[in-house]
Amino acid sequence: MMKIFLFVVFLCMAFSISSCNRDDIDTFHGERQIYFEKFYMNALAPGTEGADTTSTSFFFVGDDAMEMQVKLVVNLSGPLPEHDLKFGLRAVEEESTAEAGEYVLSEEYVFHARPVVDNQVDLKDTIEVTLKRSPRLDAAAEKGLQLVVELVPSEDLALGQFERRRAVIVWTNVLGEPEWWDYEVEYMLLGKYSYEKYKLFVEVIPGAAEVDGTMIQESPAKVIGLVSQFRQWLIEHLNDPESGALYQRIYDSLP
Repeated sequence: MMKIFLFVVFLCMAFSISSCNRDDIDTFHGERQIYFEKFYMNALAPGTEGADTTSTSFFFVGDDAMEMQVKLVVNLSGPLPEHDLKFGLRAVEEESTAEAGEYVLSEEYVFHARPVVDNQVDLKDTIEVTLKRSPRLDAAAEKGLQLVVELVPSEDLALGQFERRRAVIVWTNVLGEPEWWDYEVEYMLLGKYSYEKYKLFVEVIPGAAEVDGTMIQESPAKVIGLVSQFRQWLIEHLNDPESGALYQRIYDSLP
């Protein structure tokens, strides 16, 4: 009798574990929830993800541009949508330094329904927030203006993970030191950071503005190629009558 009892218990446990595993791998189930791709605050335990800010600059769109769009990636969990799903976005004014006239939020945003491919485990879409060039940007220098936005649920969508319900956007008029310009970049590629060097690199080398941590990690040969082009450009312009001294200084600072 005891053997039969233990066998039944074992079967129940196996069935329970199997059910849990099916739930774990069944991505598109439960309540539909929306959340940002990036964490606006460090993940709560046991998570290890760190807070991430979306940064941009009017430097990349030219002196004549009075506004630009910044893209935010949003994720969707739950059943596959059969139609487009609407949701909202609001500014968190108490955490923002940007004022109401310095950005534009749409009255509503849309997560577009689309077919999924084999082995796809999540759904993503991209929304845009309009940022305006403000006289206050000049005074803010590299610190820039900050806008914190928060997702607003709708009848179709609930809010997902708490640490991903908000997004932090910072924009400037100038080029600040990028996060990817770390010790290895300084030692192996571009030398010590300076505003003049980074600005010139982006201005004269096509594709240099796209360099980021992901490119350095996934396509190091491409980054090395861009730096090599920059080095060659400097060599060819060292005798420039107006800026030759600056170019020489930058060239000498390269590793």
